Amino acid sequence: MAILDSPGRILEVNESLAHWFERPGKELIGQRFWEILGALLPQWQPSLAELGRGSEPFARRELKLSSATDENVSQWFVIESARGRENCFVRLNSVLPPLSELEEGVWDEHLRNDSARREMFTRLLRAEAQLAGLAKRWPCVIFSQRPDFSLQFASPNIEELTGIPTAEWSNQPRRFWELVHESDATELQQQCKRSVQTRAGVTSTYRIRHAQSGQIAYILEHRQPAVSRNGLLLGYEVVWLDVTRQTIAEKRLSTAAWKETLAVLTLGMIHDFRNMMAGIHSLSDSYLQQIDATHPFNEGLGLIRQSSLQANQLVQRVVSLHVGQTGEFAYHNLNEITADLSELVAKILPRRIRIVSEPAEGTLPIYADVVEFRQVVINLLLNAADAMPEGGTLTLRTSRHQALPALENMKGVAPRLPCVCLTIQDTGCGIQERHLASIFDPFFTTKSKGSGLGLYNARLAIEKHQGAISVRSQEGAGTTFQIWLPETDFSETSSLAPQAKPDHTMRRSLLLLGHAGRMLDETAELLRLHNYYVVVATTSNSAREVMASKDYQFAGVLLLAEPNDPSLNAMMDEVRKKDLKVMLKLAGCSQDALERELLSGVDLVLNPDLAQAELLGKLKSVLDKSP
Repeated sequence: MAILDSPGRILEVNESLAHWFERPGKELIGQRFWEILGALLPQWQPSLAELGRGSEPFARRELKLSSATDENVSQWFVIESARGRENCFVRLNSVLPPLSELEEGVWDEHLRNDSARREMFTRLLRAEAQLAGLAKRWPCVIFSQRPDFSLQFASPNIEELTGIPTAEWSNQPRRFWELVHESDATELQQQCKRSVQTRAGVTSTYRIRHAQSGQIAYILEHRQPAVSRNGLLLGYEVVWLDVTRQTIAEKRLSTAAWKETLAVLTLGMIHDFRNMMAGIHSLSDSYLQQIDATHPFNEGLGLIRQSSLQANQLVQRVVSLHVGQTGEFAYHNLNEITADLSELVAKILPRRIRIVSEPAEGTLPIYADVVEFRQVVINLLLNAADAMPEGGTLTLRTSRHQALPALENMKGVAPRLPCVCLTIQDTGCGIQERHLASIFDPFFTTKSKGSGLGLYNARLAIEKHQGAISVRSQEGAGTTFQIWLPETDFSETSSLAPQAKPDHTMRRSLLLLGHAGRMLDETAELLRLHNYYVVVATTSNSAREVMASKDYQFAGVLLLAEPNDPSLNAMMDEVRKKDLKVMLKLAGCSQDALERELLSGVDLVLNPDLAQAELLGKLKSVLDKSP
């Protein structure tokens, strides 16, 4: 041991160190400690120079001294320093070599005649070897932490999880709190204090940020404090387990459960809303037929009828978002999907955002899970709208490519060629360049209330489609996302979607014609409960408008035939103009009571006394024959 002044000159030295220097202690007084030690052992000079220049209050270095005659023989030392305002205290100790460098021949030679110490030493080596094996093989991180939160020991996998080499942990106490997410630091500090006060272990979950990549990870920590009898904190024993994947799964399951509940509530309210709009539409249509064009109410009733029809069409669009479930792959035209979503989003985005659609010529066939793909695109469109709070232009562009261009910030797999691309471009605030590499990582978000899973889920969905998603952005100029998918050759195998099977229970849309009343409502309710989408029309004019709309693709038309109904022929005339399956359900009359001309071209007649199961079975058998 020695005491040094601030320039590093020896003020006092004990006999052991003077003997090790092989010089009298009086000769060492006034000598520069770091220089004479470095001159004695040149192989230590880099480490000694670093210690001499350092300003840490406490420092520690392990040093190896190789033999000049035998390179296989070496000694290990630890040099420690403690600095005050004017003086510095240093201590040099010989220590055991690391476990990896211990050889039985080295220590066996010294302990051959002392069986008790030899047995104790063997047990210690065995325990250390077991600890080293566990630290390397366990999926968790194990470390011992000093009261200042520097690490006394850490398993090697801490570097993979944090991006900080194990050696840096021992002398940098601030490293730990630099890693902990700023939103979780205060709570963790309070838990550490409570654990010391109660002397009990605590388990908690918090976030850390990787020192190199900035990626967020969720850590499940168990912390056990070591406290002396008089209440002095000696340190902590800590175990970390990375639970990022489990946290993502929990959040996605929670979101999915809420979406499922929300879908049930929404569809129930939509059903009631549609019934109300159907009544408004039928009444306005009925009143319009009873007044002439010069009547003062004619224009107002026409607006009511038109608005109620548009409301019904909008409801149908909302219902279409709930069609099917994820995991069902089928062939689709990217242009049609994009056009449909463009029209839907245009109805909900603020008017200050202008939507531009630029479809490619022809069709762009893809093999996709359309429900999941819609979710991805809608999420990107809403993000683009959030980036334009003052307004701007949102462009949706589709294209076909024979070669894949050079792409920056791409996630996923390069699609099979030829490929198709959906571009979503905004003129918003843009994304900072330093964030572009991380936006597809889980839990990364720049929004104050964002979950950080939107773009991560988009990335997973596109990867499942054997495609890629890329982004480019410029601050103040806007952002462009591009979804790259393989153009289908109609020979897809189960490797893309092994769970996907032909959908024999696909929901069909039916046009239900009849007079407003109990029979119409009960029939519509029955069909909706058995997987049909039903659009109700109560007059020939409303039937004509609905069938002319591009919002519906009807599989067939079901007419409710009541006795002596003068409007039945007019409704049938409108239906015959379309190439649709026509079914007639009798209400309070027999088939013989209807005119033969009316029955011509009818594919199915349903008697009023049919049981519900038989009625649905016959209806399905006719629709299944549709091309």
